[in-house]
Amino acid sequence: MKTDLFSFFHHRPDIKFNKRVFVFIICLVISLCSWLQINLSKEHLNTVPVKVDFVNLPKTRFGITQITDTLLMEVEADGFALLKYEMKDVSIDFRKLKKDNNSGSFYFLPNNYTKMIGKQIGDNFKVVRSVTDTIQLIPRLR
Repeated sequence: MKTDLFSFFHHRPDIKFNKRVFVFIICLVISLCSWLQINLSKEHLNTVPVKVDFVNLPKTRFGITQITDTLLMEVEADGFALLKYEMKDVSIDFRKLKKDNNSGSFYFLPNNYTKMIGKQIGDNFKVVRSVTDTIQLIPRLR
């Protein structure tokens, strides 16, 4: 008994091989591949996660040397770059954070640093804006 699919259908008298259906399926596959390539080459606006590492933290306030948070960034890129995207690590210097004098907490406004984040993400991505408006770091009380 042969396991070849074509010979299986060829030797069965109740199943007929229709050449028109076969040609139609081939044309359908070719058009699907062409459509996919055209749409993936266009620019798309999408939201991607970015891992932010805050470096140069004062040990006396936070008790740790690094804080990690995840931002959602709205980026513009072609479809191929979006398919290949892996979550990137972006380093932000703690000295660039602003301090709220009333509460004593620090805050980071990612929309002010879109160019710097865009350089660290990659050349294929243009950062439009950050979906997360503010990251607030509250010092740990001892």
